[in-house]
Amino acid sequence: MQKIKVGQSSIFLIMLKKFFAIFNKREFLAIKSSTLNLTRKAISNPAMTVIKKLQKSGWDGFIVGGAVRDLLLNVKPKDFDIVTNAKPAEVKELFNRARIIGRRFRIVHVYIGGETIEVSTFRKRNIANEYDRHGRLLRDNVFGNIEEDVERRDLTINSLYYDPIAEKVLDYHNGISDLNKREIVIIGNSRKRLIEDPIRIIRIIRLASKLNLLIPNNLKKEMKKGGNLLQNVPKARLSDDLLKLFVSGRSLKGFNYILEMELQDFIFPNLGVCLMEKKKGSKTLTKNGFLYTALKNLDERVNRNKKISLSFIFTVLFWEKINERRTDFLNSEISEYVAMQKAVNEVFYDISQNFYFQRKHLAGVKELCMLQVRFSKFFGKSPFSLVKHLRFPSALKLFELRVKLNEVEMESVMWWKEFSLSPDNKKACMLSTMKNKAGIYKSVRRRKRKKKGSIN
Repeated sequence: MQKIKVGQSSIFLIMLKKFFAIFNKREFLAIKSSTLNLTRKAISNPAMTVIKKLQKSGWDGFIVGGAVRDLLLNVKPKDFDIVTNAKPAEVKELFNRARIIGRRFRIVHVYIGGETIEVSTFRKRNIANEYDRHGRLLRDNVFGNIEEDVERRDLTINSLYYDPIAEKVLDYHNGISDLNKREIVIIGNSRKRLIEDPIRIIRIIRLASKLNLLIPNNLKKEMKKGGNLLQNVPKARLSDDLLKLFVSGRSLKGFNYILEMELQDFIFPNLGVCLMEKKKGSKTLTKNGFLYTALKNLDERVNRNKKISLSFIFTVLFWEKINERRTDFLNSEISEYVAMQKAVNEVFYDISQNFYFQRKHLAGVKELCMLQVRFSKFFGKSPFSLVKHLRFPSALKLFELRVKLNEVEMESVMWWKEFSLSPDNKKACMLSTMKNKAGIYKSVRRRKRKKKGSIN
């Protein structure tokens, strides 16, 4: 019998695998989009232009992922992602304004009008073992077909492919059924998929909160077990997904999920976030507490399309630790201003070890903290300049929230609210009354006049 060489053996195994794959092709449902109340009118013109161009050139073109999911839930998609069997270079050639981006995932950005359409190529599971020592997937640029692309997607509700030209939705993993049950289901082995990309833990929390979906208890347990994996995620990726959670309009629910699964120490290690606000044995924020109220107000502003301050939210998140350090420094008999400055700098250092912030947000946190010191100053121009400060409204909100921590009297909050809205003549009267009431008198140190001829 003729022996098969090592190279020939590997080729033979690949051919054998392909042969059996013909019989193992995953079955799927091809559902008319009209039966799901989904029409091509819901797709943006630029996205339709890209799909038409792809299909006219002989390639596949599908709307995929979150856009299909959101449309089926009657939620307006933030954007439309497209998937195709054309490789990135082949996609780029079809459009005048397009560029290939990414290293871990190579995709094409197509620019039409004021919209950016993301086009990715069908991929298959990584077989080159490009994982780090924690099991996290590093690269995923192995191209494949649609069946292989489905298998590498994370959630069943994100694995729906919509062809708006043929007006059909392809469902390989009963995603529509899970959407109807409003349940989050991971494709494949939950533990393994979370290890491959731990950021999925935060994404599942964000989706469940934003779309009011159920996270099954078994999945919650796996997410809790995998919390330590978040420490291995690049800081920028973790920060980006957390920011999306905070601006989702469901940050309070999302944060309670984080506490329920005890993930806060892996996301914000050594910062003791909301230790005071969590009652012993409780897995949620105390109703109407400091952080609870801040997140509730944030969600209300997002849902009313009002302007929000991320610097304010970060200040609230880290205020407990900042104030703790500030108190320690005050015990060292240094000024309140310097104590706050040192406390903020120390906490910033701790944060920077595990979390990525844009400089503008860090500058905002520092300003809001330093402005808290000025609420106890009633002399000179300080009160007048304080209420004119651009961050005064946010600083006053933080000052009011501190009432819940018994750090501030509500009477002081009401005084500053009235002072900020009063004309200058009334402001002067209010300051005079406040000084007398508090028994505050400005000491004036007079320099002694030197006698002529005196020797120092």
